Amino acid sequence: MNTSIIYAVFCFICFASVAMAAPKQLAQYPDELTRNGHVVILPDHGTVYIVSDLHADWDDFNRWLQRTNLVARIQVGEDVYGLILGDAVDYKPDEPRHPPYGDTQIIDTVIELRKQLGDKGSRLIYIRGNHEFAAADAYAMLKRQGMTTQNRDQFIRSLYDSPLGSYYEQFNFIERMTDAHYDFLMNLPTVVIAKNGFVGIHAGPPRSIKNLTDLIDPSPKTLDEILWHRPIITYSGGYTLKHIDKFLTAVHANLLIVGHTPIQYFPVKNVRDGIATFGDKQLIFSTGYGGLPGVPTYIEIDLGKTYPSVHTLKLGVNIHHLHDKTEKPLTD
Repeated sequence: MNTSIIYAVFCFICFASVAMAAPKQLAQYPDELTRNGHVVILPDHGTVYIVSDLHADWDDFNRWLQRTNLVARIQVGEDVYGLILGDAVDYKPDEPRHPPYGDTQIIDTVIELRKQLGDKGSRLIYIRGNHEFAAADAYAMLKRQGMTTQNRDQFIRSLYDSPLGSYYEQFNFIERMTDAHYDFLMNLPTVVIAKNGFVGIHAGPPRSIKNLTDLIDPSPKTLDEILWHRPIITYSGGYTLKHIDKFLTAVHANLLIVGHTPIQYFPVKNVRDGIATFGDKQLIFSTGYGGLPGVPTYIEIDLGKTYPSVHTLKLGVNIHHLHDKTEKPLTD
């Protein structure tokens, strides 16, 4: 074979190998709602309304849907999205639990609304938090040990009475979870990232990722950091401002919104308008458990706008108090 042809074939193979190995960048995804593994990509247009840490508060979930008029707006084709940043399941151990159970209602409603909305149902986005992850993991463990619908109470009582009982009581959705709920939780994405540079995860930035590909199929360590970590100003050994900057740089983003860490954990200087900030690039909030008393909050992000700092997010425009009667309802 002619040496020039051999060289050309060799170059083509090398080029193809490099192209296949090169991580896909955010800008290379289509400008539409897309899911790739654990990641949901949002386009550079539309509006997303975000809640977090509802922890079985059915009333607050409903209030969010009502204040945003989200379902009706999706139905008529408005360019809007709803985003639950995890921890919609599990009552806190000291909270009373009685039917109808709020977390069951929230999940069943999300599943049903997605069916009703058809192709538009993907606009109602629910990503996993540490409680969705741990509750599903505990449920699978109990099923492997022989738990059935008939003996569930006995299995869970034994689990709660074990040396690790106080840990597992946090994830009490196992008392109500069905196989359908388990399948739903196991299929949840873990990260939302928009072309305007907004990223939504449940807890903290992963420290060691190099690019977006590392989020599509995250390692156990990366998943642990996304779902469980807290900032250093609230938790010894937690993530720092450098970790946030490194993460955002790796995925070509500039704004991180999370839940997970209760607002009262933060120094007073970091709290405003019912939310907390950590540096210029991270906002922390809660719509349910962990929010400031009496100030459940949801967040509105314009996907067509770039936010250079969390300090440009304003009360009544981006930061909304769920029960603020002085704020004009979005549906008026």
